[in-house]
Amino acid sequence: MAFTIDANFEPVDPAESAVAWQLDPLDDQTGDYLVVDHVDLVRIAYVAAEAAARFQRDGLGQDPMDWMLSPSDLFNGHPPIAACRRKNACSLAILVHGLGLPKDISPTELNAVFAENGLLEVDSDAGWQI
Repeated sequence: MAFTIDANFEPVDPAESAVAWQLDPLDDQTGDYLVVDHVDLVRIAYVAAEAAARFQRDGLGQDPMDWMLSPSDLFNGHPPIAACRRKNACSLAILVHGLGLPKDISPTELNAVFAENGLLEVDSDAGWQI
């Protein structure tokens, strides 16, 4: 069976991305198609597992699935489930959870943490490409 999808590869507005992920997982009549490849799925699963382990380890009250689906300052307003399909965002999420940093730390605050510890030049303006 073959079918085609009219896919839009333009950058997605973070607000639209967050709304698109508010789905009922038991309803197969909602949602839209999303083009992903194997590495995208592995990245999402990796971040979800890392987030769940960290939330349990640190006793955080928020549900990890809620974190995965909610807009995040860490990813410029995109929900982690959408952002972590990209390599840099996946690495960033794993780093933040692995180091136990605030789960929605902004890229600017993260750069400041790195600069304080000599891991980033203070005047670096590269930021994190999501």
